[in-house]
Amino acid sequence: MKNTSKFLSKLLIVFALSVLFVTFYFLFFFAPSFEAVTLRSIFKIITQFALVISIPASVLFVLVDSLMEKIETKWILYLVRVVVFLGLMYVVSLFFSLYLISSSLLENPFKE
Repeated sequence: MKNTSKFLSKLLIVFALSVLFVTFYFLFFFAPSFEAVTLRSIFKIITQFALVISIPASVLFVLVDSLMEKIETKWILYLVRVVVFLGLMYVVSLFFSLYLISSSLLENPFKE
């Protein structure tokens, strides 16, 4: 039971960080080209883009993290976790880049 709660807490933390990372990335690169960013457009970005990328990235990270728990040194473990997290976000973003491009071309989240 303890392992299940630990697994779920890691999954939720990584999922929340992934959603924030993808949302800020999308806003940083695409928001300057539009006149206004509203709360509605942020929710649309989260539901349309961030959730699609964050679900597989967070599941993969927690699975890989369970294998990395055998590392003894704490700072190496944290460094490896950060590198793996950013690498997985990059790989999953590449896989979903076609989805992002086609969705943003079909429906602009910054237009009302």
